[in-house]
This record gives sequence, structure tokens and C-alpha cells, in this order.
Amino acid sequence: MRKIAAVTGIITAGLLPSSGVVSAQEAQTTLPELSVTAAPTLHRFAPTMGMMGNVRVEESKWPLVPCTGSPLDDPAAPGKCQEGPKVQNFMSFGGSGMVPAGYGDCTIEHPLITATIGRFAVESDVLVFDPYKVTAVQTNSKCTIWTGYQNLPGDFKDMNEVARRGVDWRNFVAGDGRAGTQSTMAFSEAGHDCLALERLGPPWHGGYVWVMHATMCDMTADGTATTPIEEADIDAVVGALRIRIYDPAGNLMPPPQN
Repeated sequence: MRKIAAVTGIITAGLLPSSGVVSAQEAQTTLPELSVTAAPTLHRFAPTMGMMGNVRVEESKWPLVPCTGSPLDDPAAPGKCQEGPKVQNFMSFGGSGMVPAGYGDCTIEHPLITATIGRFAVESDVLVFDPYKVTAVQTNSKCTIWTGYQNLPGDFKDMNEVARRGVDWRNFVAGDGRAGTQSTMAFSEAGHDCLALERLGPPWHGGYVWVMHATMCDMTADGTATTPIEEADIDAVVGALRIRIYDPAGNLMPPPQN
């Protein structure tokens, strides 16, 4: 089993937007000054590692929910929104009987959206939690999201139903594990050129506040791609998606003011 590297450095950061809502493209958004673990070399962790619960995207099992108020939506193209099971970070629990260890609620949401953004059919899910949530159990001081599929590029092929139908996987580009970076891999599905991607959100206690996964398929009129999928296309798709960080459930902190 892989182990998290020892503490080797300090990351300092500023504040998230006060609205509690961020554009997914604003992945470099930073957070209050803190000390966190930093690995001397890159280590990639699968979403299941360190998580309590099922994080596999299973569209047929996830209920439909209104996009308004969902932690992940597209204001310009509502599309279809679904809600996956909530998961938790193992660090928020300790002892026997799954008793909270005083580290906070650590409820990690897992919404999914299917929408058309520009010329792309997009299916995106995000693991996200509220780092400022305060409950009767204390704060989310030990909550974080680790990511980077453990076996890239192979794990991309199980990202969602679109990826599971994919063929001709090619051109894997690995990210460097830093906040705001991404890993991508091209593939084909039903005659369309597609891209699978993972983008990392703001840093928090050695992990991230959110981690996004998405497939985007070029749906040009003739059924084949006429233009390569480029970095600007990725930024446009990711930037169109809105992530709501504030979690109202049991939160003693009031909603942020716009």
C-alpha cells in the first residue's frame, strides 16, 4: 500500500471568494495560511484511497436533482444534474464504531452534471467539501480530498459511462499534482473525438477542496471532429461549470454574502 510522504514543506495561501461559489476554471484560488504535508516527489492517490464510501460514478443509480442549488451546475446550460452518495475522509473518524475524532463533519459531496457546452457534450462530476464549515462537532480541520487516479492512464477508462464506452485511448498528458493543474487523455466514442480530464482545485491540508473529473466529446454536425480539442477548449468547458463550496447542512456559519 502506498503511504503519504512525510512533511517536507509549507504551503501558504490566501482566501476563497466570499460568495462560496467558484468557477471551476479558478483552480488557482487559494486559502488561509496553513502548514500542510508536501511530498518531495509526486505521489498519485486514487479517489477511493482515504475515502469512506463509494466514489465510482454510476449514472443509472444516482437520483436526478434540481440543478439550481446543486454543488455543481452550468448557469448558462442547466443540463441534467444528479447526486452521488456522500463520502467522508477517513481522517475525520477514529477509534471503534466510527466515532468522530473531533476533526469535524467532513461531508464530501459528489454531484454530477450532463450538459452541452459549446460544441461539446460534457459529463462532469466533482468531489467537493466546505473547508469553512463549522458544526457542533468542530470544524473541518482534517477534511481534505486526495486524488489523482492510482493507475493513470488506465483509470480514466472507468471515469463515467461515456469513458466506459470509449475506444482508441491515446495521448495521455499527466499533470504535476499541483492545485489548478490537470491530467488529460484523448479517446473516441460513437465516432466523436473526446477527452477525459481531471482538474485539481484549491489546496487544503495536503489535498484539495475539490477535484473535478469530466469527459467532453466534440459533437460537430457531421458526427466527426473538425477541430482538435485544445487547451482553450478545456478551459472554456471547465470555466463554464460552477462549483458551490458552501454546505448549509448543520453549518453554524451563515451563508457567505455576495
